[in-house]
Amino acid sequence: LRFCFTNNEIEELAEGMMLQYLGRRRDMPLCVDIDGFLAKYLKLPVEYYFFAEDDFDKIGFISDGITPLKVADHNHTVCRIFPKGTVVVDKRLQSKKEEGRRRFTLAHEASHYIMDRTVSAASFHREYDNERRYSPQELIELLSFREAQVDRLAAALLMPGFMVRNTLGRFAGATAISIYGDNLLRLEDKLLVKKMADVMGVSYTAFLIRLKELHLFERHDVSEYITQEIGLGNGAISP
Repeated sequence: LRFCFTNNEIEELAEGMMLQYLGRRRDMPLCVDIDGFLAKYLKLPVEYYFFAEDDFDKIGFISDGITPLKVADHNHTVCRIFPKGTVVVDKRLQSKKEEGRRRFTLAHEASHYIMDRTVSAASFHREYDNERRYSPQELIELLSFREAQVDRLAAALLMPGFMVRNTLGRFAGATAISIYGDNLLRLEDKLLVKKMADVMGVSYTAFLIRLKELHLFERHDVSEYITQEIGLGNGAISP
């Protein structure tokens, strides 16, 4: 890595860049214009092609100006070299149902650029497939510290802390959501999280993780959930 950041530094960096991009707006949005961020703030061109790589997990790419990318062109597979800094996204992600994946892929490649402005090597965004058997080298690449930092920055760019807190305040009228134990939410809170995730243009899971990262859950003992939500365990069982 050219740059290495702590999680706190990543949070501050993402918020700072997004606030610079948004400028002095009175109507602060609840959804990041990630396309505009790449085009206007980072000055990165974005192109869409059908990927034809042997590895089907690859859905995003940022070019170093040297490494070719296999793409489908008029029913033929061609190896195309894109100008340095060009972000290429699999054209399949342009469908409406893939909008969340498309946005995260753009944020992921933007994060590669931010963390290594030299673009010394081309980088792919790959999605982990639970049903696939990976080689040791593939797992090292997928689960590397660098990729973890890039993903953390991508999430922080799509869901900067100030925007998540604004969204939470507007939709929940609170500064935190109740969580029982480490993972249990009431049904009404799950629906609320889903609504906020949709507004921010991210998946339910991504937004849930982001709430945890930003410490925006109010923790309760799991026994409260069992008693109040399920209606069990009201009294101890006598020996």
